[in-house]
Amino acid sequence: MKKLVLTAALLVAACNQGATTASSTAAAPQGVMEQTLAQSQEMQPVAALTALNHYQAAHADSTPRCTEVRESAARGIIPSDVTDGSIYKPFAGDLVFAIQCGPRLTTVPPDPHQHWLVVMAPGAPDVTVISCADAHGNDQCSYRIPRGSAAGTSTATSTAPTHS
Repeated sequence: MKKLVLTAALLVAACNQGATTASSTAAAPQGVMEQTLAQSQEMQPVAALTALNHYQAAHADSTPRCTEVRESAARGIIPSDVTDGSIYKPFAGDLVFAIQCGPRLTTVPPDPHQHWLVVMAPGAPDVTVISCADAHGNDQCSYRIPRGSAAGTSTATSTAPTHS
């Protein structure tokens, strides 16, 4: 009886697989940004962390390695009116995540050298990874994305959720 049920389940799966594959192939996401946006909001920071780990494995110069995640936060799609001089400015229109690596201890301050931006550009097959630490060891990746407006400079945050 178990073999009959298993065989029937496999046949149903095989019959449905062809139809699913044909429809999903036609609407397949084109780049890593589109693939990430097609995922649930809860899984998007996980995809960014996975991309960071793959990037660091392929690029020996991206150190220190992220061996422990302290926070993973979605910055969302960067608006076009980011102020000049901001680390976010070159990435207008791109999907960006900030990943803070390091120990998850309140007694240990976050290290800017372990803070990374994972940038996903529309249609791009790979991510761009940027260190948040500047030459002096300061963190350039503020939680608030600085934006300019006609009435002056203001700051705004992304509407994307933050996941830890």
